[in-house]
Amino acid sequence: MPAITPAFKVIDGFSLCETDTERLNVFFTYLREGEPELAELRLEQLVLALANSPSQASLFANSICNEAKTIKLSPAFVQLGIFSKNGLVTEIFRRLYNKINPPPKRCNDINDLLSYFVGGEDKVWVNAISSKCWFKLYRLLVKSASPEAIRTTGEYIKSELCYSLEMLAIWIAAEELDPELLRIDRRLNEVDSPFIALQRETSQLVATIKEGEIDSVDTAHFWVMIEQCQLQVKRIRTRGISQFGFSTHASHMLERLDQTLNRMVLLFQILDFRHPHQKARCVLNLWQQLLTSVTERNSVRAIYRKSTRTFSQSVTQNKSNHGEHYIAKTKKDYINILKGACGAGVIIALLAWVKIYIDTLQLSPFKSAFLVSLNYGVGFMLVHVLHFTIATKQPAMTAANFAAHVEKNKQGRTRSKKLARLLIDVNRSQWFAVWGNIVAAISCSVLVSWAFMHFFSDALLSPEQIDYQKQSIMPFSGMAWLYAAIAGVWLFLSGIITGILDNRADYIELKDRLVAHPLMRIVPESRREKVAFYIHDNYGALGGNLIFGFLLGMTSYVGYLIDVPLDIRHVAFSSANIGYAHVSDFHGVLAFLSSLFFVLMIGFINLWVSFGLALFVALRSRSCELDIKSVRTAVFNQVKQHPACLFWPQNTAPMAKNSPPNHKRTP
Repeated sequence: MPAITPAFKVIDGFSLCETDTERLNVFFTYLREGEPELAELRLEQLVLALANSPSQASLFANSICNEAKTIKLSPAFVQLGIFSKNGLVTEIFRRLYNKINPPPKRCNDINDLLSYFVGGEDKVWVNAISSKCWFKLYRLLVKSASPEAIRTTGEYIKSELCYSLEMLAIWIAAEELDPELLRIDRRLNEVDSPFIALQRETSQLVATIKEGEIDSVDTAHFWVMIEQCQLQVKRIRTRGISQFGFSTHASHMLERLDQTLNRMVLLFQILDFRHPHQKARCVLNLWQQLLTSVTERNSVRAIYRKSTRTFSQSVTQNKSNHGEHYIAKTKKDYINILKGACGAGVIIALLAWVKIYIDTLQLSPFKSAFLVSLNYGVGFMLVHVLHFTIATKQPAMTAANFAAHVEKNKQGRTRSKKLARLLIDVNRSQWFAVWGNIVAAISCSVLVSWAFMHFFSDALLSPEQIDYQKQSIMPFSGMAWLYAAIAGVWLFLSGIITGILDNRADYIELKDRLVAHPLMRIVPESRREKVAFYIHDNYGALGGNLIFGFLLGMTSYVGYLIDVPLDIRHVAFSSANIGYAHVSDFHGVLAFLSSLFFVLMIGFINLWVSFGLALFVALRSRSCELDIKSVRTAVFNQVKQHPACLFWPQNTAPMAKNSPPNHKRTP
């Protein structure tokens, strides 16, 4: 690592620079040197050195003023930190191309000039410098620059801010007629929306500011229009998430509207000289936003994460609505989950039997994998249609519900207690469903094996199949825990797919399309609407279950293609398989109990891998953070006070009033 240049040598170097741009480059190069986390310390040392050298401070301050007056500032004010109108896909390809073939730098363009000083690798040190430290430099430069430089630069920046405000207001007004927004809120086309009113008000204010008469203007109406526009964006987002579904384009546009409104607020606060105390804070806030945006200018990850936030919320909201069904908060819920889990266990035992039979057909690897996938997928769809419960399908749904409560309670003092209670409810419900699946699957497999032995006087499984089934649940020799983790990932993905398909059904208004579809004429008119509504409400669950079956069934075939030993282990299928294996070749209760323990470990990995991944995605989509330490302490305290809560609900309906509405029919 190169040695860090002392601050006093940096400011001495200002005199050696021939242009203002070179001085700024020396300044940013100094901040970039050394550990990124120590950038704030380096800036403080530079400010101290400038304070002790007034001549150099004046030279540097005047250089900044001169540089600011020679370039167009408005492109940075209206572009940096605000998504373009090109859309997400176009913007991603543009950024990828710029990474491969960077565009030329033009120093008369503020965006290129900033990217000349700051790059994508500088994000760490840019974020490490606080507003307080930047304010020290800002205050010193204002004191050190000549009055004439301050006046002329201020007038120029004022005109650039006014122009930027008008441009941003025009952008917002133009979004009113976008088909995506009109689809979600048709009233935008029927009434004079706040977007148009904001543009009119902004135009009048800018004209007044340019004439220097802002002190005589009432800005209250401008702030009312800003607030109404923000409420309108919030309304569109809420309606899209809860009723109409979202596309990535609509999500990108709403983020752009939010960013544009926030930028307008910031620019107007800088222009409003009646509140000088907030001017410096807003200037520094804008400066930090511009620097951060420059570091993310070609970042595909940053734009994808921010653009799809609303779309992700729509997906996780659908999962959250499903997840409410899987959380037992009352004894009645507890019994219902047990009944559903037992029904699913019986079906899974039969699916495991069919899978074993398919393996005996000696088909080609692809045909065998396809039939197994179809067996799983159709079976899971049948479980859903019969309103049964597969325990391992719970985590992806309940994680989204848990994240919804994190967001809802993130400002409340009792957050940890409520989340701990919900986490206990989730854990208890999941494990109770697991036991329902296991007991029913083993019982059904035992009955099937006994019936087969009774009618055919032979064991259901051959010795090779028995050895395989017993070996397959071994943690290490059979790689059961690794394969259980793979199944957990597929469980998580199936939950995401369910949410995406539900969002898609809302987005394309599937029920209205189906009611008017020509093929629906074969359905009696009295039942046509009911059938369309059922398909709409269960579109995500049915599609997600079918795809989940194919994910499970095709894993081993993919491993065969790439010559890697891949497979899956699912707790319910493994429990049915050990039932078939131990009845076919029983070696005592102890051997059966050891196999049951290994199956429970598979279930543990299935549940917590899928729950952890789903919770991470749900929290990210809501921009929430979970205070793990406080929640863990709250869980420990509640378990300590009521140990039985791990096995049986203690309250009749805790948190029921805080539960989100259930818009979907769930299995």
